[in-house]
This record gives sequence, structure tokens and C-alpha cells, in this order.
Amino acid sequence: MSSTVTCPYCSAETSSEYNFCTACELQIKCIDPNCNKMLIAGKAKCFGCGQAIAVTTNQPSSQLNKYVRDVKQNGENYEEHIELSVTDHAVSELAPFIGAEMMPRPSQKLHDPLSQKSSTIATQKTVSTNEIFTESQELPQLPANAADEVEDTQTGNDERSPYFEVDGEFLIATVKDFKGKTRADQQRYFILLYAAAYHRYFKKPVPSKEHFKTAAQKASVLDPTNFPKYLNQLTRKYLSQIGSGYKLNHDGEKEVKHIIVLMEDENVDAGFEYWTRSPSSGTKRPRLSNDDKNKVKEWAIEDVNMGELKVRDIKKARDYAMVSLWIIIHKLEKAKTVSCSQAYLFFKEKFETISVTSQAFRLAMSNSKNTNYFRPSGTQYFLTPEGERKVESWVAGEPLESGNDTEDETGN
Repeated sequence: MSSTVTCPYCSAETSSEYNFCTACELQIKCIDPNCNKMLIAGKAKCFGCGQAIAVTTNQPSSQLNKYVRDVKQNGENYEEHIELSVTDHAVSELAPFIGAEMMPRPSQKLHDPLSQKSSTIATQKTVSTNEIFTESQELPQLPANAADEVEDTQTGNDERSPYFEVDGEFLIATVKDFKGKTRADQQRYFILLYAAAYHRYFKKPVPSKEHFKTAAQKASVLDPTNFPKYLNQLTRKYLSQIGSGYKLNHDGEKEVKHIIVLMEDENVDAGFEYWTRSPSSGTKRPRLSNDDKNKVKEWAIEDVNMGELKVRDIKKARDYAMVSLWIIIHKLEKAKTVSCSQAYLFFKEKFETISVTSQAFRLAMSNSKNTNYFRPSGTQYFLTPEGERKVESWVAGEPLESGNDTEDETGN
């Protein structure tokens, strides 16, 4: 069973519970609840039920990326203006030339060589994609001093990156928040930004997966248990392996641009504050035995009348956990109390899809803000009368509250 589907327009992976792609935001599934078939890119109707589709007939346009280099100086310095309009693919091909300018940073003055006399040079040209890729594949020529500066940024002499600085063979993060809404996203964004910056500074791929892990540890963003999993996911989608090293592929470069937009947007809320969490006590979480897992899977087979409650509408870890406990304890009467692991496994087995992690489940059930819904009994939990009434109101047709999972995950 699969929990994701591939968008027919942009090929991004999207949760199978959604009717619209989370990347390009186009409709990918028929919204008729009796059909819900995958749509075919560019077609004006659903080939499952024949319903006309209005929003999926227009694929997202391929917009040009404008690269602008504007250098102004007084006295003996140069004044320069260069503009390049290129597609996403062209950005990838031109990375050795414009890669040093992709990441935003404070401006820095140009320094004239001592041997050069006082002069002022103004260059202004708008270059289209067709003009850039001539038969000789030659790039537009820049003044010598400007070319020297581009070379400096790619050999590791550039100290203007707002996110990293060189420390021996590693890069050290100069920021803590990478705008990821969960601890997992914080680590994923760190990995991609690190790969981009490393290639920019050292002009070579990140040497190994162990290098990524050590760099994340230096940045205090490392989750030793799950970091290898996040890195493997990114390797399959956004990183290319060259020899024993790793560098961004075309999709990875596009994703880094998206992350940088988040990083630089003052209106985007801060990410998950992993640095405020207390260190792990070192105790292992109790794991379900094979017998316990089989028992939970047997519970999940039994039919349950969910009334008006649509499972696909659940978004918050707290609400997932409440519904899971309600079914096990009050509808199926299989137990008086349930552990976090049992509750999570049951919901996943029963409904096949869930948009939060088992860690989010655990934090939601132990969150002090949710004590009016959950009661602990040792390492297990049961619903309070208020929690039971809340779920029954959803079953009766009352809509679920909208909210953000991060409250459940952070425990704040």
C-alpha cells in the first residue's frame, strides 16, 4: 500500500489523501467522492467518471529566472550592470558561472588590483536564453576584476554567505533556524543548504554521508536516530552521487531556491525550535513486541461506524490520537488504556494513511495543553470524558477544528 501519488504535471510526490498537488497546486484527482480517480495531465475531464475538469487543463508555465548583477562603486572602482533571463534548466547548466551569486548575502565592495589605473566601466546587457547558448557555448564576458570576484566565491575565499562559514574541511552554520516546521524539516533544509554552500565554497561534492552527519552535529541540528533516513530520502530525490560524494541535482537546486525564499521572508514564521529541547535522557522508548503488533493489527480489521467523521479531514496529531483511543477503548472495547505506539500503529493499520509522525503522536498525548483530553496511566493513556465527548461530536457531524501540528510536536 502506498501513501503517496505522483503528480501528472510536475512529477512531485503528494500524499494520496490530497486532491491537489502540494508542489504545483494543480488538481491531480477527481473530487467526486464516488470516483476519486487520478487525472490525466492536460485532459479536460476525468476519465473515470467523465466529470469536466476546469483547473488541470493548464499546466504551470515555465517562467524565466532573472539573474541581475549590479555593482556600483565610487572613485577608482567599477560600475557594472548585467542581466540574464534563463530557464530553470539553464540555471542548472550555468551553475559554475552564476552559482556564487544564487544565495543572497550582504553586498561587498570590489577591490581594484594595485596595478590597475583609475577607471569607470559601465556594462549593461540583457541576455535571453537563446543568446546564452550559442554553438560555441561561451558565456558573456565580464570585466576582469568582476571575474576575479566570481572565482573567489567558488574557491572558498568568499566569507559573505549568511548561512555558513568555512572551518577547515567543514562549513559551520551561522544560523540556527532553517525555517523547517518540524525537526525533520529543519534537518532536511540544513542538508540541502549545506550541499549548495559546500559546492560553492570548495567546488566539489560533499565527500560522504558521514560528512553531512558530522556537519549536522556541529550545527546542533542532528537527530542521530532519524538523520540517516532523512539523508537517504534526499539522496533519492534531490542529490546526485558523484564518486563517493554528493551534490545537488536539478530538482535539488530548485528546492534550495525555495528554501532560501523561506529563509529570507520576514513574514514566514520561525521554524521548529529544536535548539530549545532538552537533551535525550538516553533511555530507550518501549517498543511493541511482535505479539503486541499482531494484536493491534487484528483490532484494525474489525469494522467501526465512524458516522459523519471523515478521517481524511484530520490534520492534528492530537485529533488522530483521540480518535484512535476512542475506537480502541470505547467502540471496540479492546483495552482500558493504550500506549502511544499502539495508538499510532492502530490508526496507521486501520486507515492506511496518516500525515503525522509517531513522535508527534507521543508529544500530543503527553502535552500539558491536552490534559483535558488525555489521562496517563503509567506509560499508557485513556480519554477523559471531555475527550470522549469531543470525538463523539465529530462522529455526529461537528467539524474538526483547524490548526497547526507544530503545537502538538513542540509540546509548547
